Amino acid sequence: MSLMDTPIPKPPDPALNPAAYLKSIHSVRERSKLVMEKASSNSLNHFDVNMDMFQNTANYVVSIIRRDFADDYQSIPPHGRWQHFDVGGRPRVDQLLQSWLSTVDAQERARRVIDLFTVSVLLDAGAGNKWSYRSKESGKAYRRSEGLAVASLEMFKTGAFSSDPGAPHRVDKDGLKKITLKLLERGMQVSEDNPMAGLEGRAGLLMRLSDAMANTKLFGSDGRPGNMIDYLLSHPTTKAASVPIVSLPTLWEVLTDGLAPIWPASRTQINGVSIGDAWPCSSMPRSPPAQPWENIVPFHKLTQWLCYSLMVPMTKLLNIQFAGSELLTGLPEYRNGGLLIDTGLLTLKVADMERGIVAYKHNAELTGQPSMEVIPMFEAADDVIVEWRALTVGFLDMLLDAVNQRLRLTGENRLSLAQMLEAGSWKGGREIAEVLRTQGRSLRAGYFEELDAVHESEEEHSFDKNRDSAYPHSETPLPGVNMDARKRKKKVLLMGKSGSGKSSMRSVIFSNFVAKDVRRLGATIDVEYSHAKFMGNLTLNLWDCGGQDAFMDSYVSAQRSNIFSDVAVLIYVFDIESREVDRDLDTYSTIIRALHQYSPSAYVFCLIHKMDLIQLEHKEHLYLERAQLVKERSEGFDLETFASSIWDESLYKAWAGIVHKLIPNLAVIERFLHAFAKAIKAEEIVLLERSTFLTVTSVVNNTKPLPKHKAPISNSPPSDSPTNESTPEDDSNPNFDRHERISNILKTYKHTVARNTSNTPASAGFVLLKLQTAQFNLFLSRFTDNTYVFVVVPPGEAAFNCAVLNTLLARESFEGVTSAK
Repeated sequence: MSLMDTPIPKPPDPALNPAAYLKSIHSVRERSKLVMEKASSNSLNHFDVNMDMFQNTANYVVSIIRRDFADDYQSIPPHGRWQHFDVGGRPRVDQLLQSWLSTVDAQERARRVIDLFTVSVLLDAGAGNKWSYRSKESGKAYRRSEGLAVASLEMFKTGAFSSDPGAPHRVDKDGLKKITLKLLERGMQVSEDNPMAGLEGRAGLLMRLSDAMANTKLFGSDGRPGNMIDYLLSHPTTKAASVPIVSLPTLWEVLTDGLAPIWPASRTQINGVSIGDAWPCSSMPRSPPAQPWENIVPFHKLTQWLCYSLMVPMTKLLNIQFAGSELLTGLPEYRNGGLLIDTGLLTLKVADMERGIVAYKHNAELTGQPSMEVIPMFEAADDVIVEWRALTVGFLDMLLDAVNQRLRLTGENRLSLAQMLEAGSWKGGREIAEVLRTQGRSLRAGYFEELDAVHESEEEHSFDKNRDSAYPHSETPLPGVNMDARKRKKKVLLMGKSGSGKSSMRSVIFSNFVAKDVRRLGATIDVEYSHAKFMGNLTLNLWDCGGQDAFMDSYVSAQRSNIFSDVAVLIYVFDIESREVDRDLDTYSTIIRALHQYSPSAYVFCLIHKMDLIQLEHKEHLYLERAQLVKERSEGFDLETFASSIWDESLYKAWAGIVHKLIPNLAVIERFLHAFAKAIKAEEIVLLERSTFLTVTSVVNNTKPLPKHKAPISNSPPSDSPTNESTPEDDSNPNFDRHERISNILKTYKHTVARNTSNTPASAGFVLLKLQTAQFNLFLSRFTDNTYVFVVVPPGEAAFNCAVLNTLLARESFEGVTSAK
């Protein structure tokens, strides 16, 4: 029997069982068609439709497919998780299969792969813009869906989800029970410097998956996701021939019913039955006079993504064919949906645009929320989002026909919807978003980093238990939002030509890299965002801007106001070994003009980088020469320059000088430290930021605060140049660069301790480090949540113990100083 001859079960009758109907795969396309009918007459509630632009949308998708696959369209894989595992051209799934003994039969191989894919897909929701995963096998770092795929695969290979040490490459109910937040945090490399959105929710989801696996009918006595293969092959609707044919609704039923225990209760219910990712929509028939269920549009996005992903290995490994796979729809998420907006096919109506911008502004006032780019923002259940998603389902069907027509593919050669999603709309939507917007999305739903994670809020991932209460529902500012705190968030642009070393220095200072590790970093694509907190009330919003010519041109043209507005600091990096000095300076001049237009009061720092590559006798001359050229192009800005290298303490000197300019209440902090130094008879106190070990400030007893960071070295030779000399205020200490050396030594020591104690560098820290000699005593102690204090006192056991005790007692007072407005 062929696929075409295989009967497909009809959906439940909505008149008799509306909840079962809305949970069925049949309902997704059928209900979305009602919204598309309104689109055809341009009578939608929230979007204007310009069908003249449909041809452009189709042509763009075709251009992406032709670019990547030329005429070999049949090689396009169906949309699914498999490709995410193979990121970077490394065939990780094939390598996994090859690692198993030849005695492992095909069905067990398929079970293991389904085990892996199920867990990986369930973990696949927005991890946030700050998170990445560095593969333990390749050393390369990956973000987003691909990073989550590689992370889950490497956890799977260690037996993280198996209860049987002798069979680590599997997932079972008892293995899932041992999942803890700490284990997942370690497996996903989550740390203070590498935070992941929704980590706790992911851990809870896997724990609940253990409960779902107790269904022995579907998942066997050992409770493995992969055992669904046995259930499917033995199902009465499966046609057992030389090529097994499974009915798609049967697989759908396994996923919707079998995994029901893992989903939180849905807000959308019919007769008390949760129906998952399905939402009321004003473009649907109104109730009354229609029945209550008739105004609901179902999407079931995550279940569809799981279906697409699991079908691929079943077909590849067991040659299982699926009858009715055409029932699956395009995935209604922000990459596919954003494509429709970014190509001009859909335009948000003015009233909704204004409402979304108000919501964005309110959200930007929340502590910790990104406020770099203005994007209209709505709750996941907002009628705008529901209408947009329904339109996405309908227009993807139309695009499939148009794409096949333009590619002149007919009959069996036609692309399937899954192939077009993989090679065209999903990929094209991501690419056009990255060109048009720094955050890569057209609208935002809720406050999640990834729109599809919010859309999974019911049937799918409800990772934030407090989503409803955290989203601002009114136009008034939320209680407790401190506008002064917002002012302490400083936007810092890190710019320079590609290969100049921007990302390397950022990774060393802020991401717990050591210098030798930065060789693994790839080029920055467009803008990468990160945040660094200092002193409890200063947050640096770091914008690491890719230096390729196309991106630099975009920054000063299409993205000009977005990039250069509200900038506190521009850090521009020059490669001392560049062979295109004049061109580099011309680019810098263009950047400076844009900065002057939008942020004329910004501080400008230039780092003449990679000084370690210059011979010692030439360093000073080359540095001063290059610094002078840069100064001449700075057009009125009060420029400060630094010589730097990731291989010595000069990098800490440069960044400490930069941060020093931005710290609020610095004079108050220094007065406190000076009084404290006198009180405990300390010879010197150095205040260090906890995660970076950058020097915040320092005082020497009986002198004024040292000026070395208050007035960072400008147009000065690198730190190992013989022309550097101690200033009179340096209390005759010949080690003029001792603070930077201390920073470098302490951070390196922390890395070493972490490596030898199986901790991550971010999680390792000092409680108390002390050194006692005949000439002096010193100790390093945690001072506040964000600082360490490094104290040098005269020799003597009593004086030392007294200083340590008083430091502990002074913590609360110092917290008050640093958090003062």
